[in-house]
Amino acid sequence: MDNDNMDGMVRQIAILKKKLQRSEHSRRLIEQAMDHYDLVYRFSIYNLDEQKNLLDVKNKELDLIRLELLAKNEELQEASTTDGLTHIYNRRKINEIFNEVYLKAQRYGVNFSAIIIDVDWFKLVNDTYGHQAGDQVLFELAQLMKNSLRNTEYIGRWGGEEFFIVSPNTSANDGYILAERIRLKVSNYNFGTPKHLTCSFGITEYMKDDSIEKIIKRADMALYQAKERRNCACIFK
Repeated sequence: MDNDNMDGMVRQIAILKKKLQRSEHSRRLIEQAMDHYDLVYRFSIYNLDEQKNLLDVKNKELDLIRLELLAKNEELQEASTTDGLTHIYNRRKINEIFNEVYLKAQRYGVNFSAIIIDVDWFKLVNDTYGHQAGDQVLFELAQLMKNSLRNTEYIGRWGGEEFFIVSPNTSANDGYILAERIRLKVSNYNFGTPKHLTCSFGITEYMKDDSIEKIIKRADMALYQAKERRNCACIFK
């Protein structure tokens, strides 16, 4: 082999060595880049997991807050419709129910009865035994009357020692039967202090072309008649 060929081979070998060195360097750079991106990827996954866990915790906290809000809303709803002393409907709510039943009677021609109840001689209870005893009597009386009703009948505190019952799909005679049943239960119930008390009941029914004011006025007039005798139920038609 002549010198020129030998020199050419040496140059080619040198070139190949340089290419090989560059390739090795490139490989190392690629490996370093891959290691770097692998670390970045793992760190990103870790961060995502942490964020997901944090989000899960926050979602659970939000669920608890929502449940608390629902419970508070229910409490507020109950407070807005329930009489605080007797735990039955307050006047606003029983009036609302009364209006709904009245509108249904007007629209569909169905009947209903209304009953106003007054505790006899209740002032004597407060004067003799004190207002705390009077409050307890009103609570027990309200629960006794409420438990005497069907699920479709409604009772609310009308004011003071007066109560109001709305009984859909019933006549005044049906209302009288209901009032008599409650009257007997009340008169036979042992309230403790005082031991016994009685109630008077004014009953009326919806009539064609009636107004709410007329219905209440008739029930009041029937109650006035009952109060003249006490422990009595009267119908005003």
